[in-house]
Amino acid sequence: MILVTGTSGFIGSVLLDQLIAKFGAANVVALTSKPTDKCNYLLHNDYVFDPDFFMKSGYGKIDTIIHAGAFTPKNGNQANECYKCTSNITNTETLLKANIPNLKRFIFLSTLDVYSICDVLTEESPVIPISLYGQSKVYCEKMIVSWASQNKILPQILRIGHVYGPGEEKYQKAIPVMINKILNNESIQIFGSGEDIRSFIYIEDVINAIIKSIGLELFDGPINIVGGNQISIKNLAQVLIKNAESNTNIEFVETPNTNQRDFIFDNSKMKKYLLNQEIDLVLGLKKEYNYMKNLSE
Repeated sequence: MILVTGTSGFIGSVLLDQLIAKFGAANVVALTSKPTDKCNYLLHNDYVFDPDFFMKSGYGKIDTIIHAGAFTPKNGNQANECYKCTSNITNTETLLKANIPNLKRFIFLSTLDVYSICDVLTEESPVIPISLYGQSKVYCEKMIVSWASQNKILPQILRIGHVYGPGEEKYQKAIPVMINKILNNESIQIFGSGEDIRSFIYIEDVINAIIKSIGLELFDGPINIVGGNQISIKNLAQVLIKNAESNTNIEFVETPNTNQRDFIFDNSKMKKYLLNQEIDLVLGLKKEYNYMKNLSE
């Protein structure tokens, strides 16, 4: 039986659907803030529950936890909100204290925000977060690995990269912002030259990697779930406009004293263990555009 948290979020909601499709609703439990009719669920009450909560609720057979629930900043200003970032640590600690006698594995969804700036990001890149959000995730990683070692539980730390696809419109990210501009017949604004490189991974690929991690039989350190689809911001806008068959204009806004920063990933470890093929970027962007277009109609 699989317990999954964060089922109301972008990744968590898709993950829940795919877990149910693969394992059956009877074998999935959502720890959530609001009821769901998709599967069994427990309300976490802001993670205020005693260690015997799951046993008393009749879910002592849980053998896998996928901890996707967390405070995730929707923009840069939220990344240093003290109380919200700290909740990532306290909520995880509450989950680790739970009495779940059949638990065998604990999968934690972390973030690339744990790393410092580097040319090509790998699992060996320096872990030096520049935000409280990143710091909270590093602390959770270390706490989980230590706890798992002491309790003979198999951990997996998955550091999730720049995910795109249907469902991300809740966040002020580049792709949904651009798509909204196209749908509203507004110009797309790009700050700077637009030559900054980004690397994206499609939501379905992320979910497939997470589910595949359930079957890993060893912990070989964190794995970055990141895309090899590299594209400049300017070319990203051009692809979206072409997909939409639109005449949307691109406006370049000068930003003095702003340094270009590229995000390029080496995802060879992910390919080795979890996902050997990614969806084509143009196809993925077309799917997201069509999804958002349908929402607006």
